[in-house]
Amino acid sequence: MLHRITKGQALLAVGILFSLVFLIYGRSIDYPFVRFDDGLLIYDNPVIRAMNFTTLGTIFSTYDPELYIPLTLLSYQFDFLIGGINPAIYHLQNILWHAMNALLVTLLLFWLLFLRDQSQIANPTSAPASAETSHKLQIVALTLGALFAIHPINVEAVAWASARKDLLSTFFALGSMLAYLQWSAGGRKRWFYGSLVLFAIGLLCKVTILTLPLILLILDLWCRRRVDRNVFLEKIPFFALSLAFAVIAIFGKAGQLASVTPMETILVASKAIVSTMQHWFIPLGLSVLYPYNNSVTIGSLSFLLPFLGLLGFLGFAFFFVKKRAETQQRCVSTIILCAAFFLFALVPSLLNFAKGGTIYMTSDRYGYFAGVGLLLGLGTGVIHFLRGDALPVRLYRKRMVSGMIFLILGIGIALSIRQTKTWARNEALFTNVLKHYPDAHVAHNNLANYLTERPHGEGKISEAIMEYEKALQIAKDLPHRGGSTDPMTSKILSNLASALRQSGDITSAKKHYAEALKRNPINPYAFLGLGIVAALEGRMGEAEGQYLIALQIAPKFSPALLNLGALYSATGRYAEALDTFDQGIAIDPFAPQAHYNRAVVLQKMHRMTEARVAYEKAIDIVPSFVAARINLGILEANRGRSAQAIEQFQEVLRYDPGNSKATEALRQLR
Repeated sequence: MLHRITKGQALLAVGILFSLVFLIYGRSIDYPFVRFDDGLLIYDNPVIRAMNFTTLGTIFSTYDPELYIPLTLLSYQFDFLIGGINPAIYHLQNILWHAMNALLVTLLLFWLLFLRDQSQIANPTSAPASAETSHKLQIVALTLGALFAIHPINVEAVAWASARKDLLSTFFALGSMLAYLQWSAGGRKRWFYGSLVLFAIGLLCKVTILTLPLILLILDLWCRRRVDRNVFLEKIPFFALSLAFAVIAIFGKAGQLASVTPMETILVASKAIVSTMQHWFIPLGLSVLYPYNNSVTIGSLSFLLPFLGLLGFLGFAFFFVKKRAETQQRCVSTIILCAAFFLFALVPSLLNFAKGGTIYMTSDRYGYFAGVGLLLGLGTGVIHFLRGDALPVRLYRKRMVSGMIFLILGIGIALSIRQTKTWARNEALFTNVLKHYPDAHVAHNNLANYLTERPHGEGKISEAIMEYEKALQIAKDLPHRGGSTDPMTSKILSNLASALRQSGDITSAKKHYAEALKRNPINPYAFLGLGIVAALEGRMGEAEGQYLIALQIAPKFSPALLNLGALYSATGRYAEALDTFDQGIAIDPFAPQAHYNRAVVLQKMHRMTEARVAYEKAIDIVPSFVAARINLGILEANRGRSAQAIEQFQEVLRYDPGNSKATEALRQLR
């Protein structure tokens, strides 16, 4: 069996690590969702808003739309059951998972350092590990766990609600490794099966831990276990799971993987590995995006040098392994194993780098699990440094290491607290990206999307238009990778056209919608925009045609159904309007505007009871939906239900204190 941790030691570790995690991330509980996958996965995702056979079947049979993450979506369902679409619940769960991961990292590193027989790394003639050595290893492991807890590169995985998948997959991967170590040390089959089950659960959270079987081989070598045929045979179930989930992942990423060449994949992966290591050791300039807008060629030094460096390391490792029986260099073998851990954990995430014509070097969250390998190498280095025969030397080294630990942890805490603030608001998040990467067109586009949702009286539409124009200029200059179409530029053009339409510049809006369709003839947003423009100009027949084309392209395109239903309602085609809104609600049952529009139509059809239910549904989804409350209040007043009407108008004034309609209605009712 492995060395046991006492209850007191465990409680001390829990207290220290949880305190550090909440010191850094406690403020993020109050952060809102961000316009960067949070809508796709959480607040606009109907499958997380209920837990039944239908939604469970959906999350286990679909992608997100690229990754297969059913258990991550299941965790969001639990969040919704607890607090609805309250961001605090989602952020709190992320924080707790990170704190538990820090605990598992601490335990794993302690066991690995202990099993490596550190007393013989610096001095092969010394005695086996003593109680003093065990205590020293515990302190080093706890320090490394604390570094994992506070490291700035991990902020993205914790502060971003949509990065839950990285936290969950890492938790179960670490659990699988710990169970495997228990099995290899004690031989009890239950630990082996437990490791296999935990690996499968982790894959259902995020498939990028599929290289875990290779990491288990590294653990065998680390523990000086003889690697023979039986060692490989026992891992067949692990490799079988990896293969199955790799196939699943390929179906989700097929389009992106087909758009890049093998050489581009190798070059970008090499640069990403170096970049991730750099951010682990020098965590400055962190960003949610790391775009590269130029062509990827081996002639570029920014790709050639990392590629040659990685090639050199692999060649050295191969040579060392081949000659290992002769050299027996423990220190070198330790470096190779830690580096292999890091590479195996990181590489699966690096295949997803080409999106919308832009290359993205890496993401901070990719280094979340992989960083454990770097911490293991750092831990062995610290232990090696602390060992020595002369007492004065040992005391000097201890003081030096203690001082460095406090300095590093202090800097890490300060940098992490600063980095968490970039997730406090959408504007701060994308402004931070543009600070480091001004040519990040996705950041300009997302910042503009956020600005269009702000009150127009603050001049945000004009700012949004400027951001869209910057994004458009960058996107047009990108190396073209999309064949005969350019979906990314088309998307930005349709967004810009929508902002121009909202600003009242209809002529420019139509021009940009037309250009968007030239770039991508199947852009449903462009057809939707043209339909809205036609409706504004009174050309209802043309507007209907544009909406229908958008729906032919994307049959589940809710905005097109919403606008088409509104058109039918405005032209007196109430039955068609009702049917259209019902279709939209079937696709997205938690779209408040669809329920509101449906209620308006039902009122026009004099189906007041059904209208009342529809208004209440819209209000249940968005309690601050003022228009729905006013209409419901009027409906209740007309039915003679004064108390219920007064309640609605009072709620309106709670959300909008200056609302004249509610004020006047309350005066009349009282």
